[in-house]
Amino acid sequence: GYSSGFVYGRPDNETIREAEAVLAMLEQAKAGALLFSSGMAAATAVFQALDPGDHIVAPRVMYWALRNWLMTEAARWGLLVTFCETDDLSRLKAAVQPGKTRLVWIETPSNPLWTITDIAAAAEIAHEAGAKLAVDSTCASPVHTQPLLLGADVVMHAATKILNGHSDVVAGALAAREDDAFWQRIKTIRKMQGGILGPFE
Repeated sequence: GYSSGFVYGRPDNETIREAEAVLAMLEQAKAGALLFSSGMAAATAVFQALDPGDHIVAPRVMYWALRNWLMTEAARWGLLVTFCETDDLSRLKAAVQPGKTRLVWIETPSNPLWTITDIAAAAEIAHEAGAKLAVDSTCASPVHTQPLLLGADVVMHAATKILNGHSDVVAGALAAREDDAFWQRIKTIRKMQGGILGPFE
């Protein structure tokens, strides 16, 4: 029923809520977690929560499909993207523009080169500039890394991979440290754009 928040399958469903609760527990995410229909749906929801003209810093080497989206569709959204070697903290700091950069996106370990970015240091750089830090932790899983405890604001997983075996199910996930306006925008994007994972996945 509408009063309980179950509207079609779009906002959420009981099966998804159970899985999200487990993921939030694993990531120690105070704001909770959200499951998406794919890793790309989860990742792009974070960028779509930004405003036109916002600046993003992202890894020079990263998951190819998201990098392609940032180089093409993000520009159509009016987002400005700078790519740099995020594992080199001096280059990361140089790429961030205080007052203009709104999101620093890192991937650690990265796909496909397995480079490691210092999450705590990246969080400090991002926050000093007034930006949020989002971490693609797909290759680490919550078993090996809990980015939110290291200062990240949002953690993302292509759940198709380690969280779920590998390609057994196509899914994506986000978890957040704080239930702020940015997280609420991400939740709205998932609800209104229909990117939720199906209840029988």
